[in-house]
Amino acid sequence: MATPLPAVSDRRRDFDFLHGSWSVQHRRRKQRLMGNDDWEAFAGSFTNWPVLGGQGNIGDNHFARAGGAHRGLGLRTFDPATGEWLSWWLDGRDPTAFAPPVRGRFVDGVGIFAGDDVQDGRPVKTRVRWSGITPSAARWEQAMSGDGGATWETNWISDFRRKA
Repeated sequence: MATPLPAVSDRRRDFDFLHGSWSVQHRRRKQRLMGNDDWEAFAGSFTNWPVLGGQGNIGDNHFARAGGAHRGLGLRTFDPATGEWLSWWLDGRDPTAFAPPVRGRFVDGVGIFAGDDVQDGRPVKTRVRWSGITPSAARWEQAMSGDGGATWETNWISDFRRKA
């Protein structure tokens, strides 16, 4: 028996936890889908605010990496027809096009979003997971699969702490 979806109005509030200003600790795999375990760690900040009357939000990311600071923009919008969220990424180092979106929803306090992308000229699947959500903290993880989703490699972990 299928479980009915929660009311659409409930799902529109899924990302409300993210509104505000955050300090972020990042761990990023230096090479993706290459079978190595060499990571870089760096700090960042993040500010997120609602748009579109609550049916979307924008996140401004600042990354303080050893090779130089840069920014990125996340745009998330709610699709009332499916009850899912779409999330796009725009890298400030080349702000000419959004990356393909990931799409998904929150279940039991964990958000899983997936989509298709290209990494080094190869088609890949991308999965994003939001977890550990409290009023003062959250975790974001990104993983990729080069084999159609049979196996996944986590390549970025971000731990968010709300600024006072």
